[in-house]
Amino acid sequence: MSEPADARNGLTWAHAIVVFLGGGLLISLGDRAHIEFGVLTQNNTSFLGQAWWVVPMFGAVSLALFYSYRALRVWFDEPASTRNPKRVVLNAALFLVAYCSTGPFADLGLSLAALLSGLWVIRVLLHRENRATLVLSLLIAVLGPLGEAMVATLGMFHYANPDVGLVHSWLPAVYLHGGLVVPAVDAFLSPATDAEAPRI
Repeated sequence: MSEPADARNGLTWAHAIVVFLGGGLLISLGDRAHIEFGVLTQNNTSFLGQAWWVVPMFGAVSLALFYSYRALRVWFDEPASTRNPKRVVLNAALFLVAYCSTGPFADLGLSLAALLSGLWVIRVLLHRENRATLVLSLLIAVLGPLGEAMVATLGMFHYANPDVGLVHSWLPAVYLHGGLVVPAVDAFLSPATDAEAPRI
């Protein structure tokens, strides 16, 4: 007997664990690059040189993004993209490259923000991303840095030489690229009848 899934979003417990752990570990690699290049300092290094709460926090964020994207698809009445494992790997890799590039090039500030944002626009146009993806990416580009600023206020970490309040100006652009990972994972985890349905 197959695992029960939410009738609305089709997410099984196994899928939820994959999203939680996969997302938490992927995003923590970007944070690790920030630590190595002295861009970020966390309040402890108890888990492989990082704070113990990093993976769980980003795992929870990953689940929230996944559910938010599916809710946006329902809102816009858009099907999942065609299932493509290669796209999952490619989008995750491009996100990680964008994230890690802000380690050695952190001091470029607005120039790096403009470059990463421009690359995001090109990717969106080339792949003809749907409205749900655009809205999700833009929302997290705003809410992500605000959330990080709140966490920094609590003293859990701090950026070195931030140029916009407690964060860096390139941070929203990193979140834009993160928004493109979600639809690829959504398509991969969606039922075949949904993910492979033709666009109208």
